[in-house]
Amino acid sequence: MTEQILLRKGMFKNGPNRTILLANKCTSCGQIYFPKAQICVNCFHNNLEELELGGKGKIFSYTVVHMPSSHFKPPYAAGYIDLPEGLRLFAPLDINKDKPFKIGMEVNVKVKVLWEEEGNDIIGYKFFPI
Repeated sequence: MTEQILLRKGMFKNGPNRTILLANKCTSCGQIYFPKAQICVNCFHNNLEELELGGKGKIFSYTVVHMPSSHFKPPYAAGYIDLPEGLRLFAPLDINKDKPFKIGMEVNVKVKVLWEEEGNDIIGYKFFPI
């Protein structure tokens, strides 16, 4: 039986209508971290509160890879996504042949199986064109 294993616990949760990325924010200086940090590296304050990110963003830059990797079969894509909260994330992108990637394109996040390992599904998130 296939087990689903989270790539990293505490990175996201499924809301009623969308995937929610979980970050944290320093209560002293306001710096936001995704994935969550244990301490603020900006001001070294250790009081960080959880912050839910909207999950929508715009492609800042991307690449489509045509060489195999240990986990992904080609072609696969990854890019930098600018979120309205002021973060720029590096993330896998879900290729849709009907909607080729463009700089500035709006994308949304969704929980997906990223790869299979030892008969288990490794679960993470991907951004896909809206």
